[in-house]
Amino acid sequence: MSHRLHSAERLKSKREIGRLFAPGSGTVAAYPLRILYRVAERREGDHPVRVAFTVPKKRFKRAVDRNQLKRRMREAYRLNKALLEQAQATGDQQLVVLFLYTGRDEVPFSVIEKKMKRLLSRLESPELG
Repeated sequence: MSHRLHSAERLKSKREIGRLFAPGSGTVAAYPLRILYRVAERREGDHPVRVAFTVPKKRFKRAVDRNQLKRRMREAYRLNKALLEQAQATGDQQLVVLFLYTGRDEVPFSVIEKKMKRLLSRLESPELG
């Protein structure tokens, strides 16, 4: 399995991201990360999981800090995405996920990766798909 994070796996649609904040979406948290997710209809050729990453400007004023945290989250997801993709590989549903950084301070990559593994293992539960 490829560890690459393809462009087609990225969630870019403002409409789709907006739906994650609407009622009916699920949430899972493991400080300093939080996941908003929903199950969507999977079209032909779509990836089983689409993801986006965000860090609040309110807490991290400097773009350099926000970008560094997003890079750490992307890398942690990229290395551990197999946990989620195996559970979603079959079927006609797609999992749409938004990773939010909710911490007040920057944390090292090792902490982010540990929490990412915990969140991904929670998301692979059978009630999603």
